[in-house]
Amino acid sequence: MSSPFRIAAGAVACCSAIALGACGDGASAPAGASSTGGTTTPAGRTSLVPVVAGKPIAVGGTPVAVAYGYGAVWVADQARGTVQRIDTGTRRRVGRPIAVGPAPVAVAVGEGAVWVLGADGAVRSVAPATNRLRGRPVRVVGASALAAGVGGVWVAGRVGGTLTRIDPRTRRADRPVAVGRGVADVAIAGDAVWLANAGTGTLRRVDPSTRRVGPPVATGGGALLALAAGDRELWAVRASGPFRDRLQAVRLDAVTGKVTGRPVAVRGGVPLGLAVAAGSVWVTDVGGRHAPGAGRPGSVTRIDVRRQAVDGQPLRVGRRPSAITATATGVWVANTAGGTVTPIEERP
Repeated sequence: MSSPFRIAAGAVACCSAIALGACGDGASAPAGASSTGGTTTPAGRTSLVPVVAGKPIAVGGTPVAVAYGYGAVWVADQARGTVQRIDTGTRRRVGRPIAVGPAPVAVAVGEGAVWVLGADGAVRSVAPATNRLRGRPVRVVGASALAAGVGGVWVAGRVGGTLTRIDPRTRRADRPVAVGRGVADVAIAGDAVWLANAGTGTLRRVDPSTRRVGPPVATGGGALLALAAGDRELWAVRASGPFRDRLQAVRLDAVTGKVTGRPVAVRGGVPLGLAVAAGSVWVTDVGGRHAPGAGRPGSVTRIDVRRQAVDGQPLRVGRRPSAITATATGVWVANTAGGTVTPIEERP
């Protein structure tokens, strides 16, 4: 069978920071903990290839965002204001950390560069050929998330409720487009830009050519916390209930934005991350508030796309796993409290 981690065609790596609150540290786990994936369905067919969490790779600081491209995982360190490049083949850091300005909160790969968003609203680009910054930063007021693809670098502003396109060639920002306040995440799928709203639980489609904003599409939740793109679909994590603590991963049509299939119950604390690869969806859980030595540890949950159900037990990967990105052979998880990133790949 084909690998469940083959990157979906047309998928764009993106990552965003979601500042809706925080839950307590997750406890670290021994490297090599494996999932129970590969279980047998009632029809007698194997669900997914088993996977294993590799040895965490120390990057130091506070890794809050990751993205994959050019054969590497790019890790944004909020505490040190840097981005580190890790070769996915050797699992070694390449070169020195790249200074990218104060408190980077998001990183995306596409349109010929690695794009980094800082807490000051500045978007900077790194040339993958040289591992150096190029050009001047572009400042976007109130920026909170970004994605790269379909001819632009798209920067969402949560407080101001805007979407701004940066021309990747000239590095000039177009006039912002109003999309409604509360944007939590941005992704690219089906040749369009999609926005998830944290406050209303709705999704909006933006035409990249005209920048026309479509009407809000209800997803059945009170809030949307994360959004990720696959080949011909989107996945989101929605929050429902009086305390918005009932989390479900939902599959969304990349043309209409409507929910398709049945929701999958997941657990998690904010911030959480979401990644889509062919056959699998991964959701991070930073863990629950707890006294020392107690409470729910952080983990990563795997969802079987075909069955639209959780596959196996959650994987323990490190302390406060949050951001996650899909690569050609698996997913990589940033453990914010542990200063590490952990690869999760198929079991040999």
